[in-house]
Order: sequence, then C-alpha cells, then structure tokens
Amino acid sequence: MPYYLCVVNRKGMSSEKYIQVIEDINRELRTSELSDNIGLHAGTSGIALFIAYYDRIINHQTEVSQRVLDIMEHNINQINSGYRQHTICNGISGFGWLCEHMRKIGMLNCEDIEFLDDLDPFLYRMMIADIQAGNYDFLHGALGVGMYFLSRFDKKEVPAYLEELLTELEKSGIPCENDAIKWISVLNRETGEKGYNISLSHGMSSIAAFLIRLHRLNFETERVDRLLSQTVKYILDQITYQEGNISYFPSYSKESSKGSNYSRLGWCYGDLGIAHIFWQASVVMKNKEWEDTAIRILHHTTNRRDLQLNGIRDAGLCHGSAGVAHIFWNLFLHTGLQEFREATNCWLQVTMQMAKYDDGLAGYKAYRKEEYGGPEKLNTLLEGIAGIGIALLCSLESDEIAWNECIML
Repeated sequence: MPYYLCVVNRKGMSSEKYIQVIEDINRELRTSELSDNIGLHAGTSGIALFIAYYDRIINHQTEVSQRVLDIMEHNINQINSGYRQHTICNGISGFGWLCEHMRKIGMLNCEDIEFLDDLDPFLYRMMIADIQAGNYDFLHGALGVGMYFLSRFDKKEVPAYLEELLTELEKSGIPCENDAIKWISVLNRETGEKGYNISLSHGMSSIAAFLIRLHRLNFETERVDRLLSQTVKYILDQITYQEGNISYFPSYSKESSKGSNYSRLGWCYGDLGIAHIFWQASVVMKNKEWEDTAIRILHHTTNRRDLQLNGIRDAGLCHGSAGVAHIFWNLFLHTGLQEFREATNCWLQVTMQMAKYDDGLAGYKAYRKEEYGGPEKLNTLLEGIAGIGIALLCSLESDEIAWNECIML
C-alpha cells in the first residue's frame, strides 16, 4: 500500500543518525568480499569511491587508505589475469575513471596511475567499435568510455580519440524536424527491440551530458554546440505533459513509448534526470527558455511524493530514494532554490526509512521482483549501499560533490 511523504526540515533528524548509517555502510564495505567485477557503477571501483569520500569527509584524510589500495591492487590483478570488460559500469574504463578522479582530488599522484597509459589504446579501440556498432550507451557502451577519456583530456592522444568519437556520434544521428537530431538504440536487450531512448542512463540525455562536458573543455565548440542544441530540441519535443499528468516525459520517446505518458522518478529514467541535463545545457548555452522549462519540470518533480506511483522501491542511486535526494541536493547547491532543499530533506528521510532489513547490508537491500529472487543485498555504487552511503555523505558536506561526474551530474 502506498504511503505519502511530508516535507521535513533536516533539523528534524539529527546528523548523528545519518552518520550512524554511514558508519554502518563503511563497516560493511571495509570488510566485504571483492567481486570479479572491477567497474565503477556495478563493481569494486564504486566501493573504493565511497571509501575515499568517507575518508575525506569523516576522517579529514588526504591520503588514500589501505582498503582503497587493496581494491586497486585487486582490480589490477584482474586486468593482468585477462579481464577485458571495458565499460564504465562493469569494466576497465570505470576503474580508470576512479583512478583519475582520485588523482584530481589529491589522493593519488600521476605516478600512481601510470599503468592507465597502457590501457588507453585498448579502451579507445573498444569505444570506437561500440559507437560504430550503434552502441552509444553511457553505462554499457561508447559514451561511458568517452567519459573516462574526458577525465584524461590532458593526455596528448585523448583529444584525437574524442574527435573520432564525436565524428562517429554525429554520423549515426538521424536528422528530424525542427532542426533536431535523434539516435536509435536497443530498448530491450532480451528481445532486441530498437527505438529512441531519451533517458539519462542509456539514452539521448547522456549524449547531451557528454556534449555539455565537451563544451566546458572548449572542444570543437561550434560543432558541439550545434549537436547539443539539436539533441535538446529532440528531447524537448518528447514532452507529453497535460494537466493532471504525473510526469512530463514518457520513459522513452513519444515514438517508442506506444502511447504511455508515464515515467518514474529517478536518475535512470524520467523527468528528474532528463530535466537536470537540459537545465545544465541551458546554463552552458545561456538559453533562458530552456532554463525556464527545466526549472518548471523540476519544480513539478518536487511534488511527486507517492512512492508507489513514482516507482521508488528501494534506496539506491539508480532508481531509489538516495538518488532522488542527491539530485535535488545538487540542484539546490547550484540554484539556491529552497524547494529543492526541502525535497532533499524529504527524500533523505525516506532513505533512512528504507534501512529496514534485519539481514540487509546496513539494513538495505535492492529491490528485485520475487520471480527474480526478491530483494538483494548489493554493495555497489549504482544500486547498492556504496551509492546510498556517498549520497548521505555528500548531503552533510556541500563542497564534496565532484564525484557527480560519474553519474553525469
């Protein structure tokens, strides 16, 4: 049975209670068995990211901890033993992004991550193979590897890698009305069904996010800005909102959603992730009309509080309450709008309430249908306690959100 949330002031729940959950998550992740998956979102690198931020925020530590070093050694051993998964979610580019990020926040130095130089040619080849096959997917395809190379933009080979990715991405785009552009992709991996995905996790919002980051690097600005404008135009054309609708966007495009006007509230799919991205686009492109539209949609999302109607069944970053809270916190920090702070407080409270399993990890489990085994204990970044923990950590420390880059925020 659904229940409804009320807006609360964070003072209504002391920071000590958040810290207690963070400490429970930290204990779990310091001692958990390491999987063979070395990726960032679904593997060991996401665990290392949480621990690094825990050490910075809670312990005020500037040096990398032994647990993080152990995870890095584990990941390197996996690669040396033949691990060749390349994606940012499950593979080597995710581990590489972690290493570069820790260098940028001062916890590693250049010498510590020199081994990445030997991995770059392999990752470049896989990235181009993916985009030429039409797989631009952020989590499982070319754009995720592209995000890794963005983190290494100062390497002399990398601009050429990114130029080739941009060229292939442009070639695969399909021009449409209103000077817009769209990309086709696989919507259902089991059936092979193709269509037009506008989501942040797997769709065109991630293309817009990638182009925004190229713009910020002053990389091929004229071409990048044209493609960004065309991409955002297509996404905005997919709005299906009418008075009384719960969401502005369908889960996919209007062309692929078969009449559905509904999408969930989450990072992965729906209004919150999509509108956050074209709000970012409005800032870099200085487009007031886009900004007003984005803020209007985001304001609407602050009033979506029914867990069942909005598909909130767990606390994970991907499609759970911690991810919703973190996006609202990020929006508040960048806009100063109190409605986003209030929404953050509300979804943080829900996140605390989700720690309800006696046999969970720090009380948490990721939602799974009973036919797939029921709720599952996960220690990962995107669906597990590493992501819940880092979202809670960063709600206590407004200066520590640089890791946002790995989820396109």
